[in-house]
Parts: sequence; structure tokens; C-alpha cells
Amino acid sequence: MASLPMASGNQDLNRFSINWIVSRQADLLWFIGGALAGYGMFFLHAGLRLDMVTVWFIWVIFLDSPHFFGTYLRTYFDREEWQNRRPLLIGSLAWFLVGPAMIGLSYLLYQLQFANYTLPFFLFVLFFNLWAYWHVVRQHFGILSLYKRKNQDFDLPDTRVDKALLYVGLLAPFLAYILRHPEAREAIGLSSALPAYPLLSGPAALFSADYLRALHWEHYLIGLSVLALATVSGAFVVRQYQRWRRQLPLNLPKILFLAALIPLYAFICYSPAVLTAPLIAFSAFVTIYHDIQYHAIVWFYSRNRYHRPGVDQNQYGMAVKLSRNIFVYLGSGILMAAIFRLFGCSFEIHPGCGPLVLSSEQILFGGMTSRELLLTLLLGLPLHHYFIDQYIWRPSKDKGLQQDLKLKNS
Repeated sequence: MASLPMASGNQDLNRFSINWIVSRQADLLWFIGGALAGYGMFFLHAGLRLDMVTVWFIWVIFLDSPHFFGTYLRTYFDREEWQNRRPLLIGSLAWFLVGPAMIGLSYLLYQLQFANYTLPFFLFVLFFNLWAYWHVVRQHFGILSLYKRKNQDFDLPDTRVDKALLYVGLLAPFLAYILRHPEAREAIGLSSALPAYPLLSGPAALFSADYLRALHWEHYLIGLSVLALATVSGAFVVRQYQRWRRQLPLNLPKILFLAALIPLYAFICYSPAVLTAPLIAFSAFVTIYHDIQYHAIVWFYSRNRYHRPGVDQNQYGMAVKLSRNIFVYLGSGILMAAIFRLFGCSFEIHPGCGPLVLSSEQILFGGMTSRELLLTLLLGLPLHHYFIDQYIWRPSKDKGLQQDLKLKNS
């Protein structure tokens, strides 16, 4: 009789598919547990009331900007990748010129006496910020895809529900954040304060015609974002229940990953405390999880590619030396980030340290200064990173990447 509970437990365990990207310990720590860093970063503002500009500056030097180095490690510093992707790696450098070109277009409009001559510059900065968030969303989708592939989770209904949960679960709260945050509202041309919700005389009044007419369009969009998030979350739960009832295996790493990811973004974007954080802090709140994932996947990739037993390291060039241990890898990335960010704040482009040159006082034309020009130039670095990443992380099309991520038998 004592063996029956054990047999039942083993049978239940077999109802799960449990294949990790790296290992159980590494995945739970970095790809899933990394979400705790997002809560921790948010607590620095909401709980400890720290100066988030200073926190942001430390974060971009020691974690965020170094993850750009991870891209360069496996492209420009990898001799084989450089040879195979030379047109992409050279052509993508044009992203450094897009911003200055927008300043040039603004100058042309200024010469033509257009009142809103700064519009190209504004649109470029808006485009950058939207792509930055989309880049994070796509990275999370990449992790989700790896978990689906490792666990042979290819049923069409599951794929549709998983995609809906990830995309809606990250984009709907982001929309609500933009409509609620004072700085974000001003950036898109709205008043700084969200119109107050009309007063309720009781719970029943919530659905009355008078109350609904008193709502502003922003209120409706925020409400729809909550409804969309609740709908896709419910659909995901129902789908897992259906699989369980039909005795189909549940992809446990995928479930844990989405359970870590979606509540984090919902918590940050809908929290009242986020409204008191500077706009720049939001990037740290929602990106630190991405940074941790990215460093983890690059490190896993580099160990498999450059340091696996029997590999001819001469074919990969500098990438081998720069990834020989975690201290060299992170130290190189932090050094690159420090040069980039210290240059930025020295010329009054990035906050975080006292400027040596007041670039905002050097007028180019009209209200445009050399600060805007340098800003658009430096934004080319993350834009370049976003662009290249679209092409170098495609395991479905890259057999070499499949091998380096150990997906060959998945």
C-alpha cells in the first residue's frame, strides 16, 4: 500500500515536460528568477526612495550597456561570424547616421521656415524608445521559443495562446503606463495629468450610462488594457487545464517563465508608485530582467562555441580570449559601457555625472543644440544592437546556432 502514493506522484510528474535551456539551476536562477531583479529595482524607488537617476547610471554601466558587448563578442570579435556576416555587420553601422540625418532634416525644415521644424528629431527619439521596449519584448519571446522548442511544444492552439499572452501581456500594460505617467503623457502631446476618474456613488454606478459618458478616452484604453491582459491570462490558464484533463504534457519551464514575466510587467506598469519615478527609471525597471537573460544566453553560447572540448579556437579570433572567463567577459563589457556612458554624461547627454562640456549651450540652429546632435549619434549604439540582434538569434534558420545552443536534439 505504501507504494501507491509514490506511483501516483511519479505518474503526475510524467505529465510535465521539463527540459531546460541550460540546466534547472541556471534557468531558475537567470532566465526565470531574473524577474526578481525587476522587483528589486522597483523597490529601490518605491520602497527605499533612492535617487533613480543615480541608480539608472550605475545600472547602465554595470549591467545594461555591457549586454551590448555580448552582441559584439559573437559578431565583430568572432572571426568566423565576421567573415560570414560582413555585409550585415558593416551595413548596420549606418544606424549611427540615422539620428544625425534627422537633425539634418530638422535643419532643412528650419530653413524652409516650418514652425514645427523639430518634428524629425522628436519622431526619431520616439522611435528609439518604442523600439527599445519592443526589443525587450522580442527577447522574451525568444526565451519563450527556446522553451517551446526544448520541450517539443508545437501544438498550434498552444502556440497561439502563448504568443497572445506574451505580446498582449507585455504591450497592454505598456500602453497603460504611457497613458498614466506624467512625463510619458507630455512626450506624446497629452496633458501631464491623467483626467480624474468620475466619482462613484456605489458599485452599481460603475456600469451606469452617466458614469460611462463621464469617462475620458484614456480611461477606456486603460480599462481595455486590463481586460485584454485578463483575457489572455485566463485563456492561458484554461489551455493548461485542458491539456491536463486530456493527459497531455505541460511545459513546466514555459509556465514558470511566463508566470515570472507577465506579473512583473503588470505590477510595474499599473502600480501607482511608478508614476512618481522619473521616466528614465522605467527603462531600468523593465529591462534589467532582459539584461540578465541576455548575459546568461551569451555566456552559455560562448562556452559551447568557443570553449567546448576539441574546438579549434584559432578559427574564432578575439572572441575566445574575451570569453575565457566570466570576469574577462563582464570586465570588457563594463569597460566599454563606462567609456560610452561617461562620454555621454561629460557632454551633458546622459544624466548621472557632472558635465564637462555644456553642449546644450552650443546652438546649431533655432532651438537645436549640439546636445541633440550628440544624443542622436549616441543613440545609434543601442539601435545598432537592436538591429543586429534580429539577425544573429535565429536558431530556426541557423544550424550553427542550434549547435551552439544545444538545440540539435530538441
